[in-house]
Amino acid sequence: MHPALQGVIVVTIVVSASIGYYYFSNLFLDRFIFPRRAFDADDARKRTRIGLAILVAAPIIGYFLLSVVVPWMGTGAGFFDEGVKDLSAMSAGASIGAFWSGVASFVTGVLLMAISVSLAVIGYALFVLAFILLVAFLRILLTAVFHAGDVTAWAFFGGLGLALFSRIIGSFGANWGFLTFALIAGLAAAAWAVIRALKAQGQLVPASTVGDNVNNATALRPWFFLFPALLALGLYLAYPVFETLRLSLTNRDFSGGGGSFTYVWAGLDNYWKMTQEAKFWEAIRNNFFWLLIVPALSTGFGLLVAQLTDRLSWGNIVKSIIFMPMAISFVGASVIWKLVYDFRPEGTEQIGILNAIWTALGGEPQTWLTIPFWNSFLLMIVLIWIQTGFAMVILSAALRGIPEETIEAAIVDGANPFQIFFKIKIPQIAGTILVVWTTITLTVLKVFDIVFAMTNGQWETQVLANYMYDKLFRASDWGMGSASAIVIMLLVTPILVWNVRNARKEMR
Repeated sequence: MHPALQGVIVVTIVVSASIGYYYFSNLFLDRFIFPRRAFDADDARKRTRIGLAILVAAPIIGYFLLSVVVPWMGTGAGFFDEGVKDLSAMSAGASIGAFWSGVASFVTGVLLMAISVSLAVIGYALFVLAFILLVAFLRILLTAVFHAGDVTAWAFFGGLGLALFSRIIGSFGANWGFLTFALIAGLAAAAWAVIRALKAQGQLVPASTVGDNVNNATALRPWFFLFPALLALGLYLAYPVFETLRLSLTNRDFSGGGGSFTYVWAGLDNYWKMTQEAKFWEAIRNNFFWLLIVPALSTGFGLLVAQLTDRLSWGNIVKSIIFMPMAISFVGASVIWKLVYDFRPEGTEQIGILNAIWTALGGEPQTWLTIPFWNSFLLMIVLIWIQTGFAMVILSAALRGIPEETIEAAIVDGANPFQIFFKIKIPQIAGTILVVWTTITLTVLKVFDIVFAMTNGQWETQVLANYMYDKLFRASDWGMGSASAIVIMLLVTPILVWNVRNARKEMR
């Protein structure tokens, strides 16, 4: 099938599923789950039974429909391609039968793909319906648990927490007997709390008054709009963090033979082994120097350029030139600077700018990237070169936001340019400076591309991200590689939390 047609089909399914999601969310919320009219107890119980039946049946039917989609879409694509081939190969001498055969194949393919897309949309809609009912019943259930009393709430949440904790520890590879007992006990406590809460409430769907229905629907509606974002965050952010943590506490056991392996519980062994390696402490030391130097110099140079070009008529041209490295990828910038540091034997023409200048001043050509300690600083220059443009743009906007009245008042009072800059401007943009500083700090903690492309961590230039890459993909040690990823996450998390808290303070 032509890639363009594949793209059209995928877009059709995604758009239809999205529209169906929001449409069915509001339709079933207002018409079925919490209708704008009251029901007696018998009607409410009947609606509860129907809702539970749909909740169970909808995913099963949806999965069946989606399982039909793939073979039908493949068959339709085959007919479609065959028809297009027959029709495109038609010539003046071709028979009329071949023409109609091509038309029939083309139409059959289009119909089969249309049916496949329709089934896919219906399947997704059924999953959406099941999700809506699930969320509604969960909310009703939680409301009933809270209304039933403190003992019920403690039993419900405590039991679920104990069961979840036991399952998580078990998923790490721990094979402790009491974990099974804790899982069963936790689920039993939660089930007891649910039964007790529903008995106290009397029915699963509380539809005694129209006001209750309207309030319940209003409280539930925002969660349907938040769900796609929450699902994406959970799938692409929360789950990888959990899986990385799990892998960091396990090792792969290949004793079964045949290249297959199983995960075995290792506890904190991977973290302990990591601390025994010199390369790990080398990475920690280098990351510390990167954190100390790169954010400070990038922010400082960015602020300096923003101030010096603030009142110049040609300042925008200078800013554009300085910002240009931001458009270059880290790998591209690494290649550029690798040429700057390039080495040629003495007596030959030096194509590296640094060695050309060095030899012109009478020195011998140096392999700059192999000189321990100093080579790390040469790598830092690449990131400073890139991030200065970012700092300059943000800080330039902050400087433009300073009220002119304060600067004019300082000039009238006799303040010189240095006093105006350090005592008037800097205090007013201190919050922006901190945001720029922490943003660059997060980039530095995850620095990988520059080191990987220029030295690959050799000659004492190792950093944590490159160390993680070596363990994961070169040594195939998923345990230690995941442990180093967790270390990076732990270093990044406090800065992220601090940044978010500052942003919320500024919003307030």
